[in-house]
Amino acid sequence: MLKTLLCVDENLASSIALRFTAYLNKFISLSLFVVHVEQPDEKEQVGSGWVQRVWEEGVGANGRRAVARMLRTENIDCPLAGRPKIFVGNRTEEIMYELRSGSYDLYIEGYLNIADSEQFYQVISSPLYAQAPCSVLLVKNLSISKKCALLCADSVDSKILVEKSMEILGDSTFGFDIVYFKFKENEQLEILAAEEGGGNLKQAQALLDGNGKTANNIIVLSGTPEQVGDYLKDYALVASTLPARKSMHMSTLANSLASVLLLR
Repeated sequence: MLKTLLCVDENLASSIALRFTAYLNKFISLSLFVVHVEQPDEKEQVGSGWVQRVWEEGVGANGRRAVARMLRTENIDCPLAGRPKIFVGNRTEEIMYELRSGSYDLYIEGYLNIADSEQFYQVISSPLYAQAPCSVLLVKNLSISKKCALLCADSVDSKILVEKSMEILGDSTFGFDIVYFKFKENEQLEILAAEEGGGNLKQAQALLDGNGKTANNIIVLSGTPEQVGDYLKDYALVASTLPARKSMHMSTLANSLASVLLLR
Protein backbone atom coordinates (compact mmCIF):
# COMPACT_ATOMS: atom_id res chain seq x y z
CA MET A 1 0.00 0.00 0.00
CA LEU A 2 1.08 3.55 -0.76
CA LYS A 3 1.48 5.48 2.50
CA THR A 4 -0.19 8.79 1.75
CA LEU A 5 -0.63 12.05 3.65
CA LEU A 6 -3.53 14.29 2.60
CA CYS A 7 -3.66 17.87 3.88
CA VAL A 8 -7.21 19.00 4.67
CA ASP A 9 -8.54 22.49 5.32
CA GLU A 10 -12.16 23.57 5.41
CA ASN A 11 -12.30 24.88 1.83
CA LEU A 12 -13.20 23.94 -1.74
CA ALA A 13 -9.67 22.87 -2.69
CA SER A 14 -9.60 20.29 0.12
CA SER A 15 -13.09 19.12 -0.75
CA ILE A 16 -11.98 18.33 -4.29
CA ALA A 17 -8.74 16.76 -3.01
CA LEU A 18 -10.67 14.46 -0.68
CA ARG A 19 -12.96 13.25 -3.46
CA PHE A 20 -10.10 12.80 -5.91
CA THR A 21 -8.10 10.82 -3.33
CA ALA A 22 -11.05 8.47 -2.87
CA TYR A 23 -11.18 8.05 -6.66
CA LEU A 24 -7.42 7.43 -6.77
CA ASN A 25 -7.83 4.68 -4.18
CA LYS A 26 -9.83 2.68 -6.75
CA PHE A 27 -6.68 2.40 -8.87
CA ILE A 28 -3.95 2.47 -6.23
CA SER A 29 -4.20 0.90 -2.79
CA LEU A 30 -3.67 3.82 -0.40
CA SER A 31 -2.84 3.78 3.28
CA LEU A 32 -4.37 7.20 3.87
CA PHE A 33 -3.63 9.63 6.68
CA VAL A 34 -5.14 13.09 7.01
CA VAL A 35 -3.34 16.12 8.44
CA HIS A 36 -4.60 19.58 9.34
CA VAL A 37 -2.56 22.49 10.70
CA GLU A 38 -4.09 25.35 12.66
CA GLN A 39 -1.83 28.32 12.00
CA PRO A 40 -3.01 31.18 14.25
CA ASP A 41 -1.74 34.73 14.05
CA GLU A 42 0.96 35.65 16.55
CA LYS A 43 -1.45 38.17 18.08
CA GLU A 44 -3.77 35.31 19.02
CA GLN A 45 -1.14 33.48 21.07
CA VAL A 46 -1.62 33.85 24.80
CA GLY A 47 0.91 33.59 27.64
CA SER A 48 3.35 30.75 28.15
CA GLY A 49 3.64 27.47 30.02
CA TRP A 50 0.32 25.88 31.03
CA VAL A 51 -1.62 28.91 29.78
CA GLN A 52 -0.22 28.43 26.28
CA ARG A 53 -0.82 24.68 26.44
CA VAL A 54 -4.47 25.25 27.30
CA TRP A 55 -4.75 27.79 24.50
CA GLU A 56 -3.14 25.35 22.00
CA GLU A 57 -5.53 22.59 23.09
CA GLY A 58 -8.45 24.91 22.36
CA VAL A 59 -7.07 25.82 18.94
CA GLY A 60 -6.41 22.15 18.19
CA ALA A 61 -9.99 21.28 19.18
CA ASN A 62 -11.23 23.80 16.61
CA GLY A 63 -9.08 22.07 14.00
CA ARG A 64 -10.42 18.64 14.92
CA ARG A 65 -13.99 19.89 14.57
CA ALA A 66 -13.21 21.43 11.17
CA VAL A 67 -11.68 18.19 9.86
CA ALA A 68 -14.54 16.14 11.27
CA ARG A 69 -17.03 18.37 9.42
CA MET A 70 -15.09 17.95 6.17
CA LEU A 71 -14.88 14.17 6.48
CA ARG A 72 -18.54 13.90 7.43
CA THR A 73 -19.62 16.14 4.55
CA GLU A 74 -17.55 14.37 1.89
CA ASN A 75 -18.02 10.86 3.33
CA ILE A 76 -15.31 9.52 1.03
CA ASP A 77 -15.10 5.85 0.09
CA CYS A 78 -11.54 5.45 1.35
CA PRO A 79 -10.94 4.41 4.96
CA LEU A 80 -8.34 6.31 6.97
CA ALA A 81 -5.36 4.39 8.29
CA GLY A 82 -5.47 6.34 11.56
CA ARG A 83 -7.02 9.29 13.32
CA PRO A 84 -6.62 12.71 11.65
CA LYS A 85 -3.39 14.40 12.73
CA ILE A 86 -4.07 17.92 14.06
CA PHE A 87 -1.18 20.30 14.68
CA VAL A 88 -0.92 23.90 15.86
CA GLY A 89 1.92 26.00 14.50
CA ASN A 90 3.68 26.83 11.25
CA ARG A 91 1.98 24.93 8.43
CA THR A 92 5.11 24.16 6.41
CA GLU A 93 7.18 23.11 9.40
CA GLU A 94 4.48 20.84 10.86
CA ILE A 95 3.74 19.09 7.54
CA MET A 96 7.44 18.67 6.72
CA TYR A 97 8.08 17.13 10.12
CA GLU A 98 5.19 14.69 9.66
CA LEU A 99 6.31 13.74 6.14
CA ARG A 100 9.85 13.04 7.30
CA SER A 101 9.01 11.26 10.54
CA GLY A 102 6.18 9.26 8.97
CA SER A 103 8.16 8.04 5.91
CA TYR A 104 5.31 8.74 3.49
CA ASP A 105 5.36 7.79 -0.18
CA LEU A 106 3.01 10.55 -1.34
CA TYR A 107 1.74 13.93 -0.17
CA ILE A 108 -1.57 15.27 -1.56
CA GLU A 109 -2.92 18.80 -1.43
CA GLY A 110 -5.71 20.65 -3.18
CA TYR A 111 -4.77 23.41 -5.63
CA LEU A 112 -7.51 25.36 -7.37
CA ASN A 113 -6.87 25.52 -11.09
CA ILE A 114 -5.47 29.03 -11.62
CA ALA A 115 -3.53 29.21 -14.88
CA ASP A 116 -0.95 31.65 -13.54
CA SER A 117 2.54 30.35 -14.22
CA GLU A 118 4.24 32.63 -11.71
CA GLN A 119 1.84 31.74 -8.91
CA PHE A 120 2.16 28.05 -9.78
CA TYR A 121 5.95 28.32 -9.66
CA GLN A 122 5.83 30.09 -6.28
CA VAL A 123 3.78 27.20 -4.92
CA ILE A 124 5.96 24.38 -6.22
CA SER A 125 9.21 26.20 -5.32
CA SER A 126 8.07 26.88 -1.75
CA PRO A 127 10.00 25.06 1.02
CA LEU A 128 7.24 22.47 1.45
CA TYR A 129 7.37 21.39 -2.19
CA ALA A 130 11.06 21.99 -2.87
CA GLN A 131 12.18 20.00 0.19
CA ALA A 132 9.45 17.38 0.44
CA PRO A 133 10.97 13.91 0.97
CA CYS A 134 8.38 12.29 -1.31
CA SER A 135 6.38 12.95 -4.47
CA VAL A 136 3.62 15.56 -4.29
CA LEU A 137 0.20 15.48 -5.95
CA LEU A 138 -1.53 18.81 -6.55
CA VAL A 139 -5.22 18.11 -7.08
CA LYS A 140 -6.62 20.66 -9.51
CA ASN A 141 -9.83 19.01 -10.63
CA LEU A 142 -11.91 15.92 -10.02
CA SER A 143 -10.87 14.31 -13.30
CA ILE A 144 -12.67 11.00 -13.79
CA SER A 145 -10.33 9.11 -16.09
CA LYS A 146 -8.65 5.72 -16.22
CA LYS A 147 -5.39 6.96 -17.73
CA CYS A 148 -2.35 8.98 -16.70
CA ALA A 149 0.08 11.00 -18.78
CA LEU A 150 3.85 10.97 -18.38
CA LEU A 151 4.92 14.43 -19.54
CA CYS A 152 8.13 14.27 -21.53
CA ALA A 153 10.16 16.93 -23.39
CA ASP A 154 13.70 17.73 -24.50
CA SER A 155 14.36 19.25 -21.05
CA VAL A 156 13.04 16.26 -19.08
CA ASP A 157 15.22 13.52 -17.59
CA SER A 158 13.38 10.45 -18.90
CA LYS A 159 15.01 8.15 -16.35
CA ILE A 160 13.73 10.18 -13.39
CA LEU A 161 10.33 10.62 -15.04
CA VAL A 162 9.70 6.92 -15.57
CA GLU A 163 11.39 5.42 -12.53
CA LYS A 164 9.86 7.86 -10.03
CA SER A 165 6.41 7.72 -11.59
CA MET A 166 6.49 3.92 -11.43
CA GLU A 167 7.33 4.09 -7.72
CA ILE A 168 3.94 5.76 -7.24
CA LEU A 169 1.87 4.42 -10.14
CA GLY A 170 3.56 1.15 -11.05
CA ASP A 171 1.15 -1.05 -9.10
CA SER A 172 -1.91 0.90 -10.20
CA THR A 173 -4.48 -0.17 -12.76
CA PHE A 174 -4.19 3.10 -14.68
CA GLY A 175 -3.34 3.07 -18.36
CA PHE A 176 -0.35 5.19 -19.39
CA ASP A 177 0.32 7.56 -22.27
CA ILE A 178 3.64 9.28 -22.90
CA VAL A 179 2.93 12.87 -23.93
CA TYR A 180 5.88 14.64 -25.53
CA PHE A 181 5.64 18.44 -25.68
CA LYS A 182 7.34 20.59 -28.33
CA PHE A 183 6.80 24.33 -28.00
CA LYS A 184 5.60 26.22 -31.05
CA GLU A 185 3.36 29.26 -31.48
CA ASN A 186 0.67 27.47 -33.46
CA GLU A 187 -2.85 28.74 -33.97
CA GLN A 188 -4.02 25.24 -33.12
CA LEU A 189 -2.42 22.31 -31.33
CA GLU A 190 -0.76 19.87 -33.71
CA ILE A 191 -0.29 16.14 -33.11
CA LEU A 192 2.90 14.95 -34.77
CA ALA A 193 4.26 11.52 -35.64
CA ALA A 194 6.02 9.70 -32.80
CA GLU A 195 9.32 9.96 -34.71
CA GLU A 196 9.26 13.72 -34.07
CA GLY A 197 9.77 13.14 -30.34
CA GLY A 198 13.51 12.57 -30.35
CA GLY A 199 15.84 10.61 -28.08
CA ASN A 200 14.17 11.42 -24.75
CA LEU A 201 10.90 9.96 -25.97
CA LYS A 202 12.56 6.73 -27.13
CA GLN A 203 14.33 6.42 -23.78
CA ALA A 204 11.08 6.95 -21.88
CA GLN A 205 9.41 4.21 -23.95
CA ALA A 206 12.26 1.79 -23.31
CA LEU A 207 12.31 2.53 -19.57
CA LEU A 208 8.55 2.08 -19.30
CA ASP A 209 8.80 -1.27 -21.10
CA GLY A 210 11.61 -2.22 -18.72
CA ASN A 211 9.25 -1.61 -15.80
CA GLY A 212 6.73 -4.05 -17.23
CA LYS A 213 4.38 -1.36 -18.55
CA THR A 214 3.51 -0.48 -22.12
CA ALA A 215 2.36 2.97 -23.16
CA ASN A 216 -1.11 2.80 -24.67
CA ASN A 217 -0.34 5.87 -26.75
CA ILE A 218 2.75 7.86 -27.70
CA ILE A 219 1.63 11.43 -28.36
CA VAL A 220 3.85 14.22 -29.66
CA LEU A 221 2.23 17.63 -29.29
CA SER A 222 3.33 20.84 -30.94
CA GLY A 223 1.84 24.02 -29.55
CA THR A 224 1.72 26.44 -26.62
CA PRO A 225 1.58 25.58 -22.90
CA GLU A 226 -2.04 26.71 -22.86
CA GLN A 227 -2.96 24.37 -25.72
CA VAL A 228 -1.15 21.40 -24.20
CA GLY A 229 -2.59 22.14 -20.75
CA ASP A 230 -6.08 22.00 -22.22
CA TYR A 231 -5.26 18.72 -24.03
CA LEU A 232 -4.28 17.11 -20.71
CA LYS A 233 -7.80 17.51 -19.30
CA ASP A 234 -8.69 13.95 -20.34
CA TYR A 235 -6.19 12.43 -17.89
CA ALA A 236 -6.69 11.59 -14.23
CA LEU A 237 -3.29 13.14 -13.60
CA VAL A 238 -0.10 14.14 -15.35
CA ALA A 239 3.22 12.94 -13.90
CA SER A 240 6.20 15.24 -14.28
CA THR A 241 9.69 15.98 -13.04
CA LEU A 242 10.18 19.32 -11.28
CA PRO A 243 10.28 22.08 -13.92
CA ALA A 244 12.67 25.00 -14.16
CA ARG A 245 11.35 28.49 -13.51
CA LYS A 246 9.84 30.32 -16.50
CA SER A 247 10.30 27.23 -18.68
CA MET A 248 7.70 26.00 -21.16
CA HIS A 249 7.56 22.83 -19.07
CA MET A 250 6.54 24.79 -15.99
CA SER A 251 3.99 26.85 -17.93
CA THR A 252 2.47 23.66 -19.31
CA LEU A 253 1.98 22.23 -15.81
CA ALA A 254 0.53 25.54 -14.62
CA ASN A 255 -2.00 25.38 -17.45
CA SER A 256 -2.74 21.67 -17.04
CA LEU A 257 -6.41 21.02 -16.40
CA ALA A 258 -5.46 17.65 -14.93
CA SER A 259 -3.98 17.17 -11.46
CA VAL A 260 -0.18 17.29 -11.36
CA LEU A 261 2.08 14.65 -9.79
CA LEU A 262 5.49 16.17 -9.08
CA LEU A 263 8.04 13.38 -8.82
CA ARG A 264 10.82 13.22 -6.27
